[in-house]
Amino acid sequence: MKPSPFGAYLLLVVCLSATGCGYHRLDRQQRTAAWAKQGETIRLARFRNLTPRLGLEDRFTKALENRVVAASPWRLVAQGEPSRWVLQGTLESYVSRPIGLTLGNDRAKASAGSASRVEVAVVASVDLLDGQTGVVVLSRRGLTFSNQYRVDQNFASFDSRELQVLESLADDFAESFLTQLLEGID
Repeated sequence: MKPSPFGAYLLLVVCLSATGCGYHRLDRQQRTAAWAKQGETIRLARFRNLTPRLGLEDRFTKALENRVVAASPWRLVAQGEPSRWVLQGTLESYVSRPIGLTLGNDRAKASAGSASRVEVAVVASVDLLDGQTGVVVLSRRGLTFSNQYRVDQNFASFDSRELQVLESLADDFAESFLTQLLEGID
Protein backbone atom coordinates (compact mmCIF):
# COMPACT_ATOMS: atom_id res chain seq x y z
CA MET A 1 0.00 0.00 0.00
CA LYS A 2 1.42 3.33 -1.11
CA PRO A 3 1.15 6.35 1.30
CA SER A 4 -1.00 9.17 -0.02
CA PRO A 5 0.61 12.54 -0.81
CA PHE A 6 -2.12 14.24 1.25
CA GLY A 7 -1.19 12.19 4.33
CA ALA A 8 2.49 13.09 3.96
CA TYR A 9 1.55 16.76 3.55
CA LEU A 10 -0.68 16.64 6.64
CA LEU A 11 2.09 15.01 8.68
CA LEU A 12 4.54 17.72 7.57
CA VAL A 13 2.12 20.51 8.57
CA VAL A 14 1.52 18.95 12.00
CA CYS A 15 5.26 18.56 12.63
CA LEU A 16 6.03 22.13 11.60
CA SER A 17 3.23 23.61 13.68
CA ALA A 18 4.34 21.62 16.72
CA THR A 19 7.86 23.04 16.55
CA GLY A 20 6.67 26.67 16.55
CA CYS A 21 8.04 29.53 14.56
CA GLY A 22 10.72 30.61 17.00
CA TYR A 23 9.19 34.03 17.62
CA HIS A 24 9.31 35.19 21.23
CA ARG A 25 8.55 38.64 22.60
CA LEU A 26 11.58 40.13 24.31
CA ASP A 27 9.57 41.54 27.20
CA ARG A 28 8.24 38.08 28.12
CA GLN A 29 11.47 36.06 28.15
CA GLN A 30 13.55 35.07 31.15
CA ARG A 31 16.44 37.47 31.64
CA THR A 32 20.00 36.76 32.63
CA ALA A 33 21.08 40.41 32.77
CA ALA A 34 20.62 42.03 36.18
CA TRP A 35 18.98 45.11 34.66
CA ALA A 36 16.29 43.23 32.76
CA LYS A 37 14.11 41.99 35.64
CA GLN A 38 10.35 42.25 35.28
CA GLY A 39 8.70 45.06 37.23
CA GLU A 40 11.77 47.07 38.19
CA THR A 41 11.67 50.83 37.71
CA ILE A 42 13.55 52.82 35.12
CA ARG A 43 13.85 56.55 34.59
CA LEU A 44 14.84 58.20 31.32
CA ALA A 45 17.05 61.22 31.69
CA ARG A 46 16.48 63.74 28.93
CA PHE A 47 18.97 63.30 26.09
CA ARG A 48 21.81 65.81 25.92
CA ASN A 49 21.98 67.41 22.50
CA LEU A 50 25.49 68.31 21.33
CA THR A 51 24.30 68.90 17.75
CA PRO A 52 23.23 72.13 16.08
CA ARG A 53 19.77 70.64 15.38
CA LEU A 54 17.36 72.05 17.97
CA GLY A 55 14.68 69.75 19.37
CA LEU A 56 16.42 66.54 18.33
CA GLU A 57 16.74 65.45 21.96
CA ASP A 58 12.95 65.66 22.42
CA ARG A 59 12.30 63.26 19.54
CA PHE A 60 14.85 60.68 20.73
CA THR A 61 13.76 60.87 24.37
CA LYS A 62 10.10 60.45 23.40
CA ALA A 63 10.82 57.53 21.04
CA LEU A 64 12.78 55.68 23.74
CA GLU A 65 10.07 56.43 26.30
CA ASN A 66 7.38 55.02 23.99
CA ARG A 67 9.43 51.89 23.31
CA VAL A 68 10.15 51.29 27.02
CA VAL A 69 6.44 51.56 27.85
CA ALA A 70 5.37 49.33 24.94
CA ALA A 71 7.93 46.53 25.01
CA SER A 72 10.05 46.31 28.12
CA PRO A 73 9.83 44.57 31.48
CA TRP A 74 10.30 47.85 33.38
CA ARG A 75 7.92 50.33 34.91
CA LEU A 76 8.75 53.84 33.71
CA VAL A 77 8.90 56.52 36.41
CA ALA A 78 8.84 60.30 36.00
CA GLN A 79 11.84 62.62 36.13
CA GLY A 80 13.03 63.27 39.67
CA GLU A 81 11.56 60.06 41.09
CA PRO A 82 13.90 57.38 42.44
CA SER A 83 14.35 54.35 40.21
CA ARG A 84 16.37 51.16 40.08
CA TRP A 85 17.84 52.00 36.67
CA VAL A 86 18.51 55.23 34.78
CA LEU A 87 18.98 55.57 31.01
CA GLN A 88 20.81 58.66 29.85
CA GLY A 89 21.77 59.48 26.31
CA THR A 90 23.76 61.99 24.32
CA LEU A 91 23.17 63.00 20.72
CA GLU A 92 26.71 63.50 19.48
CA SER A 93 26.33 64.25 15.80
CA TYR A 94 23.70 65.28 13.28
CA VAL A 95 24.57 65.47 9.59
CA SER A 96 22.29 66.27 6.67
CA ARG A 97 24.00 66.06 3.30
CA PRO A 98 22.95 65.88 -0.34
CA ILE A 99 23.64 62.55 -2.03
CA GLY A 100 21.89 63.25 -5.32
CA LEU A 101 21.77 66.38 -7.44
CA THR A 102 19.45 67.79 -10.04
CA LEU A 103 21.53 69.81 -12.48
CA GLY A 104 20.64 73.42 -13.14
CA ASN A 105 19.65 74.75 -16.53
CA ASP A 106 21.99 76.33 -19.08
CA ARG A 107 20.00 79.56 -19.38
CA ALA A 108 20.95 80.93 -15.98
CA LYS A 109 24.68 80.97 -15.21
CA ALA A 110 24.07 81.02 -11.44
CA SER A 111 21.97 77.87 -11.59
CA ALA A 112 24.24 75.13 -10.25
CA GLY A 113 21.51 72.66 -9.42
CA SER A 114 19.89 71.44 -6.24
CA ALA A 115 19.76 68.37 -4.04
CA SER A 116 17.43 65.62 -5.23
CA ARG A 117 18.20 63.18 -2.38
CA VAL A 118 19.36 63.95 1.13
CA GLU A 119 20.84 61.63 3.75
CA VAL A 120 20.34 62.38 7.43
CA ALA A 121 22.63 60.67 9.95
CA VAL A 122 22.52 60.84 13.75
CA VAL A 123 25.12 59.46 16.15
CA ALA A 124 24.06 58.80 19.75
CA SER A 125 25.51 57.25 22.88
CA VAL A 126 23.51 55.77 25.76
CA ASP A 127 24.46 54.71 29.27
CA LEU A 128 22.47 52.52 31.65
CA LEU A 129 23.21 53.51 35.23
CA ASP A 130 22.43 51.80 38.49
CA GLY A 131 19.90 54.20 40.01
CA GLN A 132 21.10 53.44 43.53
CA THR A 133 24.86 53.82 43.08
CA GLY A 134 25.17 55.87 39.88
CA VAL A 135 27.61 53.33 38.42
CA VAL A 136 27.46 52.82 34.64
CA VAL A 137 26.30 49.23 34.08
CA LEU A 138 26.15 49.26 30.29
CA SER A 139 27.42 51.77 27.77
CA ARG A 140 26.74 52.02 24.05
CA ARG A 141 28.90 54.53 22.16
CA GLY A 142 28.64 55.72 18.60
CA LEU A 143 25.24 54.25 17.69
CA THR A 144 24.77 55.53 14.14
CA PHE A 145 21.45 55.71 12.35
CA SER A 146 20.86 57.14 8.89
CA ASN A 147 18.04 57.47 6.41
CA GLN A 148 17.50 59.11 3.05
CA TYR A 149 14.67 61.00 1.46
CA ARG A 150 13.85 62.42 -1.93
CA VAL A 151 13.68 66.21 -2.03
CA ASP A 152 10.47 67.58 -3.43
CA GLN A 153 11.19 70.65 -5.54
CA ASN A 154 8.32 72.32 -3.69
CA PHE A 155 10.47 73.86 -0.96
CA ALA A 156 7.51 74.23 1.40
CA SER A 157 7.58 70.47 2.03
CA PHE A 158 11.36 70.29 2.59
CA ASP A 159 11.28 70.74 6.36
CA SER A 160 8.35 68.38 6.95
CA ARG A 161 10.07 65.60 4.98
CA GLU A 162 13.20 65.96 7.09
CA LEU A 163 11.10 65.89 10.27
CA GLN A 164 9.50 62.62 9.14
CA VAL A 165 12.96 61.13 8.60
CA LEU A 166 14.07 62.29 12.06
CA GLU A 167 11.00 60.64 13.63
CA SER A 168 11.86 57.43 11.78
CA LEU A 169 15.50 57.60 12.93
CA ALA A 170 14.42 58.14 16.54
CA ASP A 171 12.09 55.12 16.37
CA ASP A 172 14.80 52.96 14.77
CA PHE A 173 17.26 54.02 17.44
CA ALA A 174 14.85 53.27 20.31
CA GLU A 175 13.91 49.85 18.93
CA SER A 176 17.50 48.83 18.20
CA PHE A 177 18.94 50.01 21.50
CA LEU A 178 16.16 48.48 23.60
CA THR A 179 16.49 45.16 21.76
CA GLN A 180 20.24 45.10 22.49
CA LEU A 181 19.59 45.98 26.11
CA LEU A 182 16.91 43.32 26.64
CA GLU A 183 18.91 40.63 24.89
CA GLY A 184 21.83 41.45 27.15
CA ILE A 185 24.26 42.01 24.31
CA ASP A 186 27.47 43.43 25.76
